[in-house]
Amino acid sequence: MYLDGRLPPDEYALVEAYCPDPTCDCRRVMINVVGRQQMARGFLAVIGFGFDRRAVNAGPYLDPLNFQSEYAPQLFDLVVIHALSQPDYVARLKVHYAQIKQVASTPGHPQRRLLREATRGMDIPMERPSRRGRSRKRRR
Repeated sequence: MYLDGRLPPDEYALVEAYCPDPTCDCRRVMINVVGRQQMARGFLAVIGFGFDRRAVNAGPYLDPLNFQSEYAPQLFDLVVIHALSQPDYVARLKVHYAQIKQVASTPGHPQRRLLREATRGMDIPMERPSRRGRSRKRRR
């Protein structure tokens, strides 16, 4: 519970989301915060965090492109203090990022079908661009 009492008592979970584009090396995670008793509301906070700590937009930050509930500032503080300040947790996020990129870039990977289903409808290149159908200049 947040110190000022504004955050409702609940069990809160952090749901990680990674870019599945095999050609992108953004090196970041979006951490979505959800409350067990508030599931119908969806994510209560969406926190961006980049692994390159020297980057200008490394964060952490409340992502301005996603909905943020009235509890987002308090949840943000809790996530930064209790999760993102822990080296083991950040190392685990980096491992998960690498695992997603490995699945996305390996055509025969057994989890690839699940990743394709999860990203259906998104404009994400799950296949490397084909050279078929492109005109080539002949060398003489």
